[in-house]
Amino acid sequence: MKVDFLCAACESTLNLASAALSPSYYYDSLPYCIIDAVFSIGVKYTSTQNVVKNYCTYYGLREYNTEQDGYGDNHTISQMIEHIESIGVEKSADIIFKNHQRTSTRNGILKAEAALRFAQILKKYGIETLNDITTKGLAAAAEQEILQIPGQRSGLSLRYFYMLSGDDSQAKPDRHVLRFLKEHTGHDYSTQQAKDVLEDTVELLKDKYPNLTVRLLDYSIWNYMAHRQKDKTAKQYHKLVRDRIPEIIEADGKACIYETLSDEDYIRLLDQKLNEELAEYQDSKSLEELSDLLEVMQAVVKARGWTLEELELVRADKAAKRGGFEKKILLREVLEN
Repeated sequence: MKVDFLCAACESTLNLASAALSPSYYYDSLPYCIIDAVFSIGVKYTSTQNVVKNYCTYYGLREYNTEQDGYGDNHTISQMIEHIESIGVEKSADIIFKNHQRTSTRNGILKAEAALRFAQILKKYGIETLNDITTKGLAAAAEQEILQIPGQRSGLSLRYFYMLSGDDSQAKPDRHVLRFLKEHTGHDYSTQQAKDVLEDTVELLKDKYPNLTVRLLDYSIWNYMAHRQKDKTAKQYHKLVRDRIPEIIEADGKACIYETLSDEDYIRLLDQKLNEELAEYQDSKSLEELSDLLEVMQAVVKARGWTLEELELVRADKAAKRGGFEKKILLREVLEN
């Protein structure tokens, strides 16, 4: 019965007769599928599109092959690995991907490193191109190794990788898809249950919509919900926050969009944060706001390449030469002789 409700909902809200995949499902070469699958988890998708574009632009590569003209699939997994390893993960994140996002806010690795590890596993199992993944498939042992990469345990990236590389039977039921299913069936689904119900829905609708696949239905739902979400008012911040704030927001049942800053932007926003925390302390005169100011000061010290020990030495030296502020002295005038 729930599938019947879902079929009706899909027909009434999604334009199934003319449904089509986005260009990202027609990447020119397999490495872009890895980059997209790894970088897209937990962030606004436009930022992921920028990462793939940055990679292709840096190396002068064609990004999409929407016409399926037979001239694609030339950039191999080995070439991707060579590009990243030749300059290192940190520098690749900085100048090639131009993205410093991590797989998790706690103990996560750079997504650039996760993408490299993903590619290394594919190479280990003889997968170099889109044609390879289509004709050979990926061994179960390879899948298990990919799931051991930090941030990949849920399998969402792996399922999405399969979708991007052409597997019509795959789905990646993210929060958008799960919300759509709950709204129209009144039921909470696990990701596997969601995939099963999408398969059942396609089975019931395929006579009416011959081109409908699980992959296309998953994308159509995601696209509908993502655009609907844009119409809702979201509170904008654009401010530097403490490391665990995204985790706290998500634990409260909300979604947030964040990014990892470059070193240059990080220092710039830390300096702004100093002014912000000082203003908040001046307004409240509270110990809590003073602790925030101290936290930012310590972060500035580290970001600029100093140590807290060096800061204390400079402070102690000035105190020894000029004293502290304990005597409450107010200087009024200096008279010239």
